[in-house]
Amino acid sequence: MKKLLLLGLLLIFAAACEPLAPSQQQQAIIIVTNTPTSEFPPTATPNFVTSLPQRPTPTNTIAPVVLPSPTIEPCDEPNGRIISNVFFSTLEGAEVPYRVYVPPCFFQTLRRYPYVILLHGSGYTFEQWTDDLNLQEVMDEMITGPANPLPPMVVVMPEGGTLMQNNFFEIGRSFEDLILSELIPELERQFCVWETADGRAIGGISRGGFWAFSIAFRNPDEFSAVGGHSPAFYEGNAPITHNPLALADTITPQLLLRIYLDNAREDIGGDSVLQLSNILRENGVPHTYDVSPTGGHDNDYWGEHLPDYLAFYGKEWSPNPATYPSCFE
Repeated sequence: MKKLLLLGLLLIFAAACEPLAPSQQQQAIIIVTNTPTSEFPPTATPNFVTSLPQRPTPTNTIAPVVLPSPTIEPCDEPNGRIISNVFFSTLEGAEVPYRVYVPPCFFQTLRRYPYVILLHGSGYTFEQWTDDLNLQEVMDEMITGPANPLPPMVVVMPEGGTLMQNNFFEIGRSFEDLILSELIPELERQFCVWETADGRAIGGISRGGFWAFSIAFRNPDEFSAVGGHSPAFYEGNAPITHNPLALADTITPQLLLRIYLDNAREDIGGDSVLQLSNILRENGVPHTYDVSPTGGHDNDYWGEHLPDYLAFYGKEWSPNPATYPSCFE
């Protein structure tokens, strides 16, 4: 009977289915401490180091099914796969397409995987991550390659649509609401993924980075980490209720939200990213701010640094799927 139940569940899960010169290498890495300082001198490259507190283990509200052992059956899948899907958004008034990268053996393990939501940049679509930045190939190499620096995790890439591209902030009808009240429930219905903040992160490129920070800073208990890659932070592009430059003052070290920022030194929006970093430093909030000496606001830059982004999101997740919660929990 147990074998039939597991086989049935396995079948269900299986079916759920802006431009400058390209960067040469990342040279400037900034990890902010809890010591407030003044704004960086224009010619200096700051270099601070700190560590983040350990995030507590997630708690499930449903009594777990006792498994015979903490191990899982061997699987010889060499690569992950990209799954294309859609859901109907009442907020968008249309179907919203999205892509999901699932790692090798995702459907065989029957475990809840951690996941990151990645938002595309302005003028692009959800296909930017896979078609322009080769996310699948990078994920496969980082999970199964000889260096193996990345835990097996799920990556979700939704279409931003008009709500994201036009910056709608109406309460109850914004892109934030689409992510929190429509996309996340859709993902947790269709895929065996983590259902607590400890196994969920969000990030984005350019305007997607703006939205990732706006959403995470307004809802820090919903995510374990947030990343902005050449994020578009400006004083006048959002009301203070949604603007990351204003919301940064609400973030405290006690929130345990891991934060990553990066841009090329000559990026036209770099000053605003530095401004947000300075606010976090003055409030004693640990975060990482990487500045590349070369590169632009373009796919060449983001593609070169994609491994750094993925490594950040997966840093605190276990490399062993056997330690993930069971799909039956």
